[in-house]
Amino acid sequence: MALYIIERDLGAVSPDQLRLDQRAVAAACRQLKDRGKRVRYINSAVVPTDGRALDLFGAQSAEIIKEVHAVAQVSYQRIVEVLDLTPRFLSPITRSGHAAKKRIDDTMTDSAPPELARWLADGQRFFSLCLEQLGRADHLEARARTLEAENEMLREEMARLRHKADMLQTDRSEMVAAFNDLAGHVTQVVDHILQKSEDGENSK
Repeated sequence: MALYIIERDLGAVSPDQLRLDQRAVAAACRQLKDRGKRVRYINSAVVPTDGRALDLFGAQSAEIIKEVHAVAQVSYQRIVEVLDLTPRFLSPITRSGHAAKKRIDDTMTDSAPPELARWLADGQRFFSLCLEQLGRADHLEARARTLEAENEMLREEMARLRHKADMLQTDRSEMVAAFNDLAGHVTQVVDHILQKSEDGENSK
């Protein structure tokens, strides 16, 4: 199974609602498992200063993660596939049903094995890296929106300049036509004057 991080906005979510959402997601995973789909809700991390949560899932595809949240009726911002960098020499933390129910606080003791402490440190670095990447993605997305807005402004300015150029071209054509008409009229007047002058001289 691939690993996925689901980013959720907790700005308007109370602690009680957060716990209810977690239970709803876990129940949705069990429902999909019963239907033969491979999905696992691994754990969650909350960033209080940013008001968001990062949930770690294992699943066959991102579509299954979307289905889980649709069944649980829990909203999310995005789904990001990640890589598992856990060292291969570390044994799983949960080898029995009882161990699976232990709280993380129980493992953070002075008597914890060095391998377990190293695994927890690697996990913290892993989530820090994920947060950093998500922050960069937010920055790039905001920059892309800014560039798109600037491009739209440039397109509108180009359209205005093109329209103005068309108007100037039309004015130029009209001025050239008027000048040609005036030159033709002046030529006719001059020819008429010269003709009258020649007729007067001939009559003498």
